[in-house]
Amino acid sequence: MFRLVAASDAIRGVVPDAVVPVFGLLTVLGSAKFLMMALSLAYWNDQPRRRELLTVVAVAFVAVSVTLALKYWFGLPRPPASVRRVAADPSPVGFPSGHTIAATTVYGGALVALDRYRDPKLLAGAGTLVALVGLSRVVIGVHYLGDVLAGFAVGLVMVGVVAVALDRGPSAVFALAVVCAIPAVVLTTVPGDAALAGGGSVGGLAGSLWRTRAERFRSRVERAAVTVGGVAFVGAAIAVVETVEPLVVPAAVANAALVFGVVSLPSLVGRFDGLGSAAAAD
Repeated sequence: MFRLVAASDAIRGVVPDAVVPVFGLLTVLGSAKFLMMALSLAYWNDQPRRRELLTVVAVAFVAVSVTLALKYWFGLPRPPASVRRVAADPSPVGFPSGHTIAATTVYGGALVALDRYRDPKLLAGAGTLVALVGLSRVVIGVHYLGDVLAGFAVGLVMVGVVAVALDRGPSAVFALAVVCAIPAVVLTTVPGDAALAGGGSVGGLAGSLWRTRAERFRSRVERAAVTVGGVAFVGAAIAVVETVEPLVVPAAVANAALVFGVVSLPSLVGRFDGLGSAAAAD
């Protein structure tokens, strides 16, 4: 009853098939790959607030482990394949909604980390975006409304963690993510999910401890080189992760390398003298 099956069916019933592809695009805004790339780009390029954005990244990995632990602890199935309206092969468990937790954590956490949560327009915009991501999960038939509402609640808790974590620093939060990954890895039955939680958290902790410096970009050329190189690295690393995903240990190592690279990339800024001679960055 708490999953609101009838309400979910009603929501799907009022959304015509012609509009479903729009919700299919909206749901991507809560996916792990999209959020990782978006956070990475912001973290690499927003020089004055790298520490705050890295804290959001760290809390996102706490959220990953909490999500997986809850999903596999409850073990509640997703809606039947007969109601699915897009091509998808999601994990077998559906409560709570991981996309909703991730979107709430990242978009809401970013507002808190950047001290913009008092802006009513930004707050309304982030809230609308999160609501649309959650609604999309119901419309495309991979979650019930109750899963989404539970995801909002867990995500808001994660936003609160961001607020507290800003004073602790990214390394402390990644250490918490490593601890939270233990029950997630124990409970999770999908190798790729376990590898993301465990390997990603360890890689983030190692990267945050290894970072020695993150200087200001000296030119637009240097900014572009670091950003393009980072995007290429993330794309290649994700391809490796997906290739070895059926094997837990190799996938965990690949995820660790991926997140370590994302976190430590700003340490390359200022190390290549040839890139500093172009026009000064803004």
